[in-house]
Amino acid sequence: MTMTTVLENAARTSPRAAALATLVDAIGEDRFGPALALFLNELCGADHFAAFRLGKDELREVAACCVEPERTARDRVESYVNQGWWKRDPAMTEAQRTLGGVGPSIIHVDFSDDGYAAMRPSIYPHVRDRLLLCGHGPNADFGLSIVRADPHAPFADEAIEQVADSAELLMAVLGKHADIRQARPNVAQALGALREIESCIVATSALPRREAEVSARILYGLSSVGIALDLSVSEETVKTYRKRAYHRLAIGSERELLTWYLARWSRWRGHRFELAASGALH
Repeated sequence: MTMTTVLENAARTSPRAAALATLVDAIGEDRFGPALALFLNELCGADHFAAFRLGKDELREVAACCVEPERTARDRVESYVNQGWWKRDPAMTEAQRTLGGVGPSIIHVDFSDDGYAAMRPSIYPHVRDRLLLCGHGPNADFGLSIVRADPHAPFADEAIEQVADSAELLMAVLGKHADIRQARPNVAQALGALREIESCIVATSALPRREAEVSARILYGLSSVGIALDLSVSEETVKTYRKRAYHRLAIGSERELLTWYLARWSRWRGHRFELAASGALH
């Protein structure tokens, strides 16, 4: 009888391979940011990253994290996006110019460029070196800012080559994560701005203006009294518009209104960004 010997637990997994396995498993999940930070640290010694989906006139954060997640500079990431710093970033301007290429591009940022005079103290105060990887994902264009912080040395040539070798993989991973997250409504984001809630309802339904305004304010969390004050109408008028809106939408509660809205918001938000992205520089 032939005996086959199996060596259990004999395979040796390198730290980078283990980090990649963790990253793949985290696609679409909240732990994706820390997993990508760990992989980039193993790949090239990165301390921080910020990943964005690129449109011509809009930039959307995909994920951002420090290799020590609790030290993630959320305020700087949000300033970069929401205050329009990305539009003044010479590297991002160059990234959009190179998106017409066949494969991903890596931009090695020169912080001595005059374009960083104002940005450096606000967005990159303790950054020693930065790479910007940009390219096509499955359904969109992406930029991945990879940062080396003080007191570490700048990226070594070998580290930059490692990023280049993994560029296609990184674009694919970002694209898959972004697609999955877009398909799952982010309730906090969907309900964060009254103007956006109202715009979505108007664009995706046939509700008359006042019914749309009342529905938007219900979703935003205002009481009937608060809605009445905000729209300068009586509380009874608010209740009438709410009843009419619920009847048109064939719903009977705030919970059903929220479910109805979230289903439309995710499609509306994705479609709006795709329109912006279709005009991106290629």
